[in-house]
Amino acid sequence: MSVPPPAPVADFTVDRLRVLVFEDRAQTGRAAAAAVGRSIVARLAVAERVNIVFAAAPSQNEFLAGLVADPEILWSRIVAFHMDEYLGLDADHPFSFRRFLREHLFRLAGLSDDQLRLIPGERSGSPLRVCLEYEELLRAEPPDIVCAGIGENGHLAFNDPPVADFADPVLVKVVKIDEACREQQFHDGTFGRKEEIPAHAYTMTIPALLAAPVVSVIVPGPRKAEAVLATLRGPIHESCPASALRRHAGATLYLDRDAAKLVV
Repeated sequence: MSVPPPAPVADFTVDRLRVLVFEDRAQTGRAAAAAVGRSIVARLAVAERVNIVFAAAPSQNEFLAGLVADPEILWSRIVAFHMDEYLGLDADHPFSFRRFLREHLFRLAGLSDDQLRLIPGERSGSPLRVCLEYEELLRAEPPDIVCAGIGENGHLAFNDPPVADFADPVLVKVVKIDEACREQQFHDGTFGRKEEIPAHAYTMTIPALLAAPVVSVIVPGPRKAEAVLATLRGPIHESCPASALRRHAGATLYLDRDAAKLVV
């Protein structure tokens, strides 16, 4: 019998966005995994496959572990996308998002290569072609579920405030990574030195991410508290890209007490 998901310590709605707060990051990840698992099962009842976009960051660790442990998920019927990748890094690079997801999800869940739709970050010589090709994949297999996080600067994927566009006409683009975002990548421990962090990245745009009917956003830790405050209490504006979540009726924000300390 599956362990029941933890109960939230707070449950409220801001505009159209549901917000759930849990005691700690372990409970936050488990609760989000249980909810996404239910969405996968529901979708598979009416469709042959479920197309899911995943974020790659330490904030997702507990959530991804919970998904892998869910016995109800039929991983053979999952198509996996990811939302961003550093420009110039190959798939086996220690800091590649593809490597992170292979180690934390794809390999553990038994996904085969033909189930993966991954951004070839090493193809830095023709970035526009890479963007157009990935956009074709997204249009051919539109995501049913997006599993995301929020950056310390309020970004979604690599849509940092200077480059975020709520009306972006494209689904995938190359962006320059904001300095605040580079600081977060360094603090997350994904790079030994900030100078190692690439200056540019491929990213799905905000309209591409929010086109999915289900958007699950997992945000633990005190370093995200200011971004959560701006997301929920500030204006809906590109200055805090995650504020766009408040327009999405199918989005749920999962927080731990630390991340929610300025709004609860």
